[in-house]
Order: sequence, then structure tokens, then C-alpha cells
Amino acid sequence: MSRLLAALGAVTLAGSLSLVGMAPAAVGKEGVRARLVTPVPLAAAPGAKVTIVWTLSYDDRGHRRRFGAGGVFVRLLSASGGRSVDSLDTRGRRGRYSARVRVPRGGIGGIRIGLEGTRYSKGRAEQADIFFPIVNSPFKTPRATGSSSTPR
Repeated sequence: MSRLLAALGAVTLAGSLSLVGMAPAAVGKEGVRARLVTPVPLAAAPGAKVTIVWTLSYDDRGHRRRFGAGGVFVRLLSASGGRSVDSLDTRGRRGRYSARVRVPRGGIGGIRIGLEGTRYSKGRAEQADIFFPIVNSPFKTPRATGSSSTPR
């Protein structure tokens, strides 16, 4: 009888957590879109620090709603194919984010906005970041939705 009560308590707790907002956040990531608020300084010199500001939002029955989460980052890709540069020191409030990030060697060749993620498979943890499409990107990029194990 005590096992049954413990199981019912766990199910009730899980249901309560989803009502508080945990489940909608997981589901909501699928339709999240990024929009740059400031222009990306494409001519910035390699090594310079630039500020990128963006919003994240999703469609909720025809209305755009801001999306907030921890672990959001911006990644600048190198125009010369070198190592990309991330800013994990992102400041966010109510779906609006900003970050200072260093321009990679070779200049800015692309931008990604993502959410840090981890996937567990066969007892091993693997990087599985999720990237959001940027609706006003200055670069022609493929769809950026879904997870990626692109090294940082």
C-alpha cells in the first residue's frame, strides 16, 4: 500500500510540475525563432568584442510570446573556416538577450543562436545544443532548428 501511495505521489508531483511550466517550455522550443535587435557588425576586426542583442519568441495561437531560458548563447562563425567563438555570458530578460562576443579569426562568417543541451546515450553525456532559426539573419543559412553536436 505504501508503494502505491508513493507512486501516486510521484505522478501527482510530475503533473504539478508540468502545470507550473516545465512541460510547455520543452514543447515550446520546437517553434522558437530568434530575431536580431542590433545589426551584426560584419566588418568588425578579428579579435574585437562586439555586442549582439536578440529576442526569442514562439507562436501561441497566433500571438508571438517571448521565450526565456537559461543556457542561451550566441556563436559567431569564422569567415575563413576557423574555430567559432561562443559567448556563454549571455544576459537575458523576458525573452530579450544580449552578449559581448569576440570576433573569430577571419572575421564574422555566420551567426548561430542556441540553447545549450546535453544528450545521454548508453551512459555517456554528449553535447546536443539546439539552434533557433534567425528570421532576419544577414547570412543565408540553412534551417537552424534541432540539435547539433557541432563542436564549439
